[in-house]
Amino acid sequence: MERSGLSKILIITYPDISLGFRLSGIEIKEVEEGEDITSILRTIVTKGEYGLLAVEEGLLSKVPDEILRRVRKIGIPVIVPINTPRSWHGEAEVESYIARVIRRAIGYQVKIKR
Repeated sequence: MERSGLSKILIITYPDISLGFRLSGIEIKEVEEGEDITSILRTIVTKGEYGLLAVEEGLLSKVPDEILRRVRKIGIPVIVPINTPRSWHGEAEVESYIARVIRRAIGYQVKIKR
């Protein structure tokens, strides 16, 4: 198992949500709602490319507990469940959410200008 990419981050999310994350420069894997990501997780763990996985909470629910326990036991990648809104009620809410995600990802507050 290769461990050269421990500082790499991958976000596994839905196609309609991925753009905001892409704007932050983070690598994205798009999956459809309800898709089973067990094989994706196995491949990621085996290759050892990522140190952190942010995964839509709904997608994690289909992954068998045994796989999640195995990943936790190894310790890398760290899996962080995220729960992004499935619908937006206005541009300000979208911008606010994206700014918070970027702030968490890079550690700095970003002001989004139009």
